Amino acid sequence: MIPEKVRIVFNDDGCDVVQVGEERLEFGGMDENVEVVAESLRAEGFVPSVTPLKEGGLDDFVRSLRQDAFDIVFNLCEGAFENSIFEMNVAAMLELFGLKFTGSGPMALGIALNKALTKDVLTRRGIPTPGYFVARDLPVTVPEGLRPPFIVKPLREDASIGIEADAVVKNMDELEKRVEHVVVNYCQPAIVEEYIEGREFNISVLGNGTLKRALPPSEIDFSDFPEGAPRICCYEAKWITVSPLYINSPPVCPADVSETVARELGEVALKAYDAIGCRDYARVDMRLSPDGGVRVLEVNPNPDISTDAGFARAAKSAGLEYHQLIGEIVRVAAARYQEPISTAEQDSADSHEEGDNQG
Repeated sequence: MIPEKVRIVFNDDGCDVVQVGEERLEFGGMDENVEVVAESLRAEGFVPSVTPLKEGGLDDFVRSLRQDAFDIVFNLCEGAFENSIFEMNVAAMLELFGLKFTGSGPMALGIALNKALTKDVLTRRGIPTPGYFVARDLPVTVPEGLRPPFIVKPLREDASIGIEADAVVKNMDELEKRVEHVVVNYCQPAIVEEYIEGREFNISVLGNGTLKRALPPSEIDFSDFPEGAPRICCYEAKWITVSPLYINSPPVCPADVSETVARELGEVALKAYDAIGCRDYARVDMRLSPDGGVRVLEVNPNPDISTDAGFARAAKSAGLEYHQLIGEIVRVAAARYQEPISTAEQDSADSHEEGDNQG
């Protein structure tokens, strides 16, 4: 049965404020994106309504979900109460209430937020990823076989939080300073991974089971990046629109690659999507190393789907207008709930169980 009434939920944490030179920038508020999603749902024949999750408003949030009538939840919660680690908790709560909702379940969201755990799963499944290790304190001990340059990131953050231009380190002194910076300022371990100097792509995946598909690849074009700056999608390059790092790293979609490379990128993305247990839609970030091999950097279930984000761009390149993309996410989620066992998440769970029984 195709749902009619769609309840949009989102974490209403307000805007982020960043000082860039003399300019004070506000961004990150969800209100505008939520309204665009609601308009798109109306255009696709659905009846949307909205429930925000605000600080101190958990009781009202739960009461709304428990008492109001709707067919499915469009889950736009990227966390709760200014903490991204609670993203999985919102999905778990929806499951406990027996509600149907779009996007990945709590297990996939929890795995993906922990970068090392994600790489553990990918490695176990034979999916290529840069060499890595977790550093919790000083002095840092680098495992045998790994050598700089490295990129150092907070273990459990998303949206490039904690990744600045100096996240790429070239020697042990820089490595120890950066690890200390992450541990002290973000109150969590650092993940240290081999820095791959190569082209960076993200592949959006839409759907479940045998019907899921990789959308056309998108590339971050670093060709005009400021000289001397490491070619990474750091926080500034990702979000600060007035920054030279943002301006000089435009996305190109579809990416200018051969059919062979595009096919390989898509195949690897689909394998990573299944390995983490993603549902309905996700984005897989990867790099093409100098030897021509693909390396998965991160898997992003429930990625940003605002109109100017990479997922919407890839969907448009595949022939889906924005309102069609939003409608398709609802439809693939609803179809998943009608499948008795053979959902993508169940397939992934079975795969994990088989892997745990090996060796």
